[in-house]
Amino acid sequence: MRYMFVAAAAILHAACSESPEATPSGVEVTDSAGTRIVTSPPADVVFAELAPEPALSIGLLDGPEELLFGDIESVARDARGNVIVADGQALEIRVFGPDGGWLRSLGREGEAPGEFLDLTGAWVLSDGGILALDYRLDRITRFGAKDASVRTATFSNPEDLIVLPVGLGGTGAVMSRASFFSYRNPFGRTVTGSLEEIMESMFGYEDQRLLFLRHRFDGTLIDTVAEGIDQSRAVLSSERGPDVVEMVAVPFSPRSIARGSAHGVAFTNGATYEIRVFDDAGDLRLIARLDEAPPVRTDQHLETYVRNPGGRQRDEAWVRERLGQYRSLELPESLPAYTLVLFADTGDLWARRYRMRGESMDRWDVFAADGVHLGRTMVPASFRIEEISRGQVVGIATDELGVERVEVRDLSFE
Repeated sequence: MRYMFVAAAAILHAACSESPEATPSGVEVTDSAGTRIVTSPPADVVFAELAPEPALSIGLLDGPEELLFGDIESVARDARGNVIVADGQALEIRVFGPDGGWLRSLGREGEAPGEFLDLTGAWVLSDGGILALDYRLDRITRFGAKDASVRTATFSNPEDLIVLPVGLGGTGAVMSRASFFSYRNPFGRTVTGSLEEIMESMFGYEDQRLLFLRHRFDGTLIDTVAEGIDQSRAVLSSERGPDVVEMVAVPFSPRSIARGSAHGVAFTNGATYEIRVFDDAGDLRLIARLDEAPPVRTDQHLETYVRNPGGRQRDEAWVRERLGQYRSLELPESLPAYTLVLFADTGDLWARRYRMRGESMDRWDVFAADGVHLGRTMVPASFRIEEISRGQVVGIATDELGVERVEVRDLSFE
């Protein structure tokens, strides 16, 4: 029933988008060279609420090996409701039935077909097969839906880029994130200066550009579907001595994100509340945005950032030193905007807002398939959404001990 409601809502929004009279109040819709641009006013409206308890939970702290997860990279469901889990530590894909019972496992450590050295994730194809990606092997692996067939292909990548596959890139395509990070070998030439200067000479970014590439399943490069920016990095020197330096991410620097599905590719630059949607041909067809700017960064934000280092214990001396180091950098004037964007099976767009360290909840902005903002959904920070489908969310829950489980939770709509 919930799934039918969501689908009906998406159809209604699509129908309304064709009639200017039916456009919701305050929403501005324009067209630019065939691209629909929808600007919605900010509104603190609840789109859906996440059930506090899972409808299905898979994973144990202690028990059968197939229910013990080390590092879950991705979770997806197929048309029959089977749950496909890619475990990057075990280097295998585990398939569970709709009731959570283990059905089979695919893959293992190695370099032969069907084996992995670095399992990036696994996703379901339209024919029911499973596609898996391996960063270290630069390889695409497809497992058959009805047989034991295994087909592999190698990515065709430009030599001057570091390419990291991230998932599906639309129908019949794989998407990767490519950066211009380079290693400059100092050997054979004289390097002088401080250790900080030497590190900057050896390691650095040619620029901050991120390219989102698409490959066919045979590994052939299709196109660069979008271009964004990577998170800024800086080399910090320490008061503990001139030989102590560290390369870190610059606090609050945005990072562009792109995700693909059967509905196309969704892209956000990470700095604004805007999502761009590209079709399978790589053409921009929709821009959905909020008429809102990210919060201005304050010194209190920086204090909170440093004092919540992700579960690690730090003394006051470290905190004061790190604050001084960060204040010496050119920090962004505003907080980042979106840090993740996903398609629901209805075509709706879910975009996760930047969350300050220490906060317990994520806010997801939800846009209809036609670009109109529908409202928000609050999700515990300990629950990482991987898929929105059938009126439910599928994701990875992490408990206070760091143990990961797969959970399916219902969505309730007002």
